[in-house]
Amino acid sequence: MSLRRGSGDTRVRQLLTVILVAALLVLHAPAAAADPPGLEWSISIDDRDLASVSRNDPLVLGTSDSARVRLNLDNQGPEELLVRSIRIEGRVIGMAFFSYTTRLDIVLPPGESTERRFDVDISDLRGQATGLLPTSVIMISPERDTLAKRDFAVDVQGSVASVYGAFGLIMAGITAVVLAGLLLSIWRRQLPINRWQRAARFLPAGLGIGLVVTFTLSATSLLVPSALWWLPLLIFCGGGAFLVGYLLPVGSDDPPTPSESDAAELDSGDRVVR
Repeated sequence: MSLRRGSGDTRVRQLLTVILVAALLVLHAPAAAADPPGLEWSISIDDRDLASVSRNDPLVLGTSDSARVRLNLDNQGPEELLVRSIRIEGRVIGMAFFSYTTRLDIVLPPGESTERRFDVDISDLRGQATGLLPTSVIMISPERDTLAKRDFAVDVQGSVASVYGAFGLIMAGITAVVLAGLLLSIWRRQLPINRWQRAARFLPAGLGIGLVVTFTLSATSLLVPSALWWLPLLIFCGGGAFLVGYLLPVGSDDPPTPSESDAAELDSGDRVVR
């Protein structure tokens, strides 16, 4: 019995670690930077103004080996504007699956404006990601701080064998193994008697299902997996699995009810008297 409790406590600690890591990824995600005072800027990629890009009409990348970028800056603020570089990166669940940085070294005095045109080599993008991804273009200062940021959706014409696709397949495999182990424990009636420990056994399966759904919808270009979507999916699937585990009347020989215990004691007492 002590071994079972020890293993249950270990699983609970592991699950709490997973939840903590997920929470840190969300809470420590970089916040959207406010534009410097007086800065007016626009950026287009492949002749597509990012202001016109939406989740329903994403920017398509991966059909060519380069992306043509045009950056317009107008400094109407009181201070000189210094821009070290521009970075384009796609992140899902706090992880960057592609990132491209171009050095610009722009010095823009107050009242001045400028335009920069450059190409970004994205020849390896098809091997990095596939499907819909939330993407950001970030203007970086000489101190490597974020000066300004624009978020937009990208539809990458990549391969299932890309890093992003492989990550989703690995998550699907891990989830399948967890589900198989859980079903085997149910069939053998090896789940913990304690409802909270039993619910904790179900939680990883729910979180795994949420991740698999997120990556599947993203890779098939059905959903942009921003935090607005993947976080509720994880909470819904993980919470639903936790609730199922808690309410499921299956345990390893559930303890008898008080009435059953009393009856057993009375029966044993009668046998002793006889």
